[in-house]
Amino acid sequence: MRWSRWAVGAVMLVVWLALWGSVTALNLTGGVLVVLVLARVFPLPAVRAERRPSPVGLLLLAGHVAADLARSSVQVAWLSVRPGPAPAGAIVAVRLRDGSDAVVVTTAQLLTLVPGTLTVDIDVPGATLYVHVPVTGSPDDLAGDVRDQVLQLEERVRRALPPARDGSREGRTP
Repeated sequence: MRWSRWAVGAVMLVVWLALWGSVTALNLTGGVLVVLVLARVFPLPAVRAERRPSPVGLLLLAGHVAADLARSSVQVAWLSVRPGPAPAGAIVAVRLRDGSDAVVVTTAQLLTLVPGTLTVDIDVPGATLYVHVPVTGSPDDLAGDVRDQVLQLEERVRRALPPARDGSREGRTP
């Protein structure tokens, strides 16, 4: 996967230029030299692509995440200005259906991006996320509701990142 090393190098160069705040010949030359030295000193291991992004799935996932962001932002804003005490928090364990690293990490990151939720721990071998959420509504229904929402998000991520068809390793099923 030679192209992935070039992509990482290009991203590193962009970050270098962003840190300097301007694109000059000296910054560009220095950035290329830093990237080459880092690539030589810390070579990336060869990694086979486990999943390939689906453009349609990514678009649908982005739309759902945007809707979740908007809805959750309004809910968290209301919780912060409404009269009364702040709601209690709870941690809910959610075992994912797909144990592939790409799906687990992407699902955990998207959960943390949404206001009001936070992935506090990940059990990688067990494909389990521990999610902190505010307790609003019935505490009896909370765990089931959170699990349903997380599993729906995981399904959207699975559609956005389907398994590669080139015979490479597919997701581990716990």
